[in-house]
This record gives sequence, C-alpha cells and structure tokens, in this order.
Amino acid sequence: MKKNITWKSIILVCIIGLFLVGCGAASSKIMMNQGKYSPSFRSADYSRYKGKKLILAAFTNQAGNTKAWSYNSADSKYMYEGNAQLESYYWGCFQKGFRHIGVNLVDYNYGDGPRPYGYRHGYGYGWGYGYAPPPEAARAAKGVPEFGLTLTSLTDQEFRFKVYLYKNGETKLEKDFVVTMGAAGTDNVADLEKRSYRLVDLAFTTIMKDKDFQRVF
Repeated sequence: MKKNITWKSIILVCIIGLFLVGCGAASSKIMMNQGKYSPSFRSADYSRYKGKKLILAAFTNQAGNTKAWSYNSADSKYMYEGNAQLESYYWGCFQKGFRHIGVNLVDYNYGDGPRPYGYRHGYGYGWGYGYAPPPEAARAAKGVPEFGLTLTSLTDQEFRFKVYLYKNGETKLEKDFVVTMGAAGTDNVADLEKRSYRLVDLAFTTIMKDKDFQRVF
C-alpha cells in the first residue's frame, strides 16, 4: 500500500513539474522597445522615395490574436510585449522607417501649407490619438499622400496587415499584405527581441517594394 502511494506521489510531482515548466515557457516575455528600434535595411535601396512628402495617418489594431500591447509566438511559447499599444508601437517604428529612407513627414494643412511633422502631433501617433483631428476634419495638402495601416493578424512568424494610401481626397490603395519569417530557432531573449525588430523591417520594406504602392505613392 505504501509502495503504491509512493509511486503515485512521484507521478503526481512529475506531472505538476511538467505543468509548471510549460506555464513558465508560455509566459516568457520578450520586451520590445520602440526607442530601441532602428531600421537595419539600406536606405539607398529605396532612393525612389527620397525627398517625397507623406502624412502618416493613424494605425489601428484589428488582429484578434493579439492583446492591446502584445502578441505571441506561433507556438505560444513567448509573448512579445511593446512599450506602447501595438498600433502606436508600429506607428512609431514606421515613422523611423520613412525618415530612414528620406521621406519628409508633414502635418495636415490648416491653410498655410503643410508643416513639418510633429508641429501638431507632438510625439504622438497620428490623428487617432488626440493630437490632431481625423482626416475628415483636416485637409491634406494637394498631392501629399496619407498612409494608414491596420493590423489584422500577428505572430512572430506571420504578420498580416492592410495598407491604405489616400491622395487628394481619394483612396489610391487599399491592399492586404502578408509577411512571414521562419521559426526563431533560439531561446535567447536578446536575439528574440532583435527578431521582433526585423519583423518590422520586413513589413516596412515589403510595402516599399510593392509595385502597386510605388505606382500611387
């Protein structure tokens, strides 16, 4: 009788141990810092955009497989959490991307021409965050495109999003994009953080290389 209890206890302890290990892995957090993100792609590869003007409008998050501040790895082993809500996080990263390739980000036109970006917005994340009125209440300078993005699905291996480009009051582009990365192949936290920044690079450069986007920009 004692022997049976001993073996049952051992089995129970093993099961609990495995459960705790599994929970620990699932809750492992990779912190993403918008301030640490720096575009790693060559700006010269996108010289066609240099000197062009752009209004960076709002980003939105409609990805049902994310939380407000985070997304998971495909195997749910890791949670990638930003230092801002995901739409804000990617807005800030894309702002760096556009500036990196020489795009001049400007504000909405309030009657005296487009102002350098940040005059109205401060350090904010577009009209969706209270720093400027939405497009219907503002007026973009003629010929200056407005760029918007909606997250639709996001893991560390697949990023789905929709890109919008408006110009002169018309929708010039509304297109779905999908970018993928292979499995991480590492448990190193620093490498996984860098991997999250490479996913931003991949999303941004995929848009910049897109022929439809180039045609209407």
